[in-house]
Amino acid sequence: MLRRFHEIFGIQDDLRKEQSRFVERIDQTAFDHIQSLDYRTPYEKVFRNVCYCLGVNADDRISRANQGYFQHSRNIPSLRSLTGGEFTETLKVLVLLYDVLEGVSGEQETLTQWIEIAFSHATADLGVTWNQGMFYPSGAPELDRSLIEEALEWLRDFPNERADYLKALTGYANKRLDEVIINCYVAVESMARTVLSNSKTLENNREGLVKKLGLSQTWKSLLSNFISYANEFERHASENRHSLNPIEVEGFLYMSGLLLRMAIHSTRARATLTRIEFMDHPWLECGTRYAGNPYKIHWPRKPLPF
Repeated sequence: MLRRFHEIFGIQDDLRKEQSRFVERIDQTAFDHIQSLDYRTPYEKVFRNVCYCLGVNADDRISRANQGYFQHSRNIPSLRSLTGGEFTETLKVLVLLYDVLEGVSGEQETLTQWIEIAFSHATADLGVTWNQGMFYPSGAPELDRSLIEEALEWLRDFPNERADYLKALTGYANKRLDEVIINCYVAVESMARTVLSNSKTLENNREGLVKKLGLSQTWKSLLSNFISYANEFERHASENRHSLNPIEVEGFLYMSGLLLRMAIHSTRARATLTRIEFMDHPWLECGTRYAGNPYKIHWPRKPLPF
């Protein structure tokens, strides 16, 4: 509603101010709800696990919060005490909360609802989107959905490539544009090696990848330009790292997502579905497997200490 009001009257808020409002909305809803948890998952347990993930000493913070108090119950610091009311720190804590609340019936869904409601009240683009427990930098919504969110979902079968692509997204979100170029290229190069079952560089895999994906000569030229752009950056990295064009880097990010998506789609299109049961190994997730990557293994999730 406020966004519409601002549009009608031509009001434009700066990004920092709108991010601050998002933090306040989260403090009053998502954080307040989690701080009231008791019977299913005590808030103290949640707080301690979030502190552990952040590398913060929970005992020290709880001790300071109870100095001068002489009562049976202990005060547990608020989640805001971990964020300092800062936007990026709030995003970090929300991601960790989603992870910590795994297995607590309905709580991940509730957290997602509060985040989406806070987004819906924003009067400007906050620069990030929320998807399945993680924040990602936002651009064009249609492209984000197809080339970032879907690519990350499909890349769950390819953990190394997914990790590199996530590093690129993190670099983009933090305006470290050189990291976008480096990690996007590494992700695409690694995917090409996986698809072609070799250890060649992307430049040496160019012909094989074009053939494997069934691409036209036009797409071969696009791939060549993609490789040339990254190589040119690498040759002059010390000179160019502070003069990169943000629009070009964003295009490189989306192009990488498209190449990754095409490679995965090609692999899946030619795959033969296989169902594999691992009855004697509860740490393996049973389900549909693809011949292109038949053993999608989910290692045991490392338990948090509290």
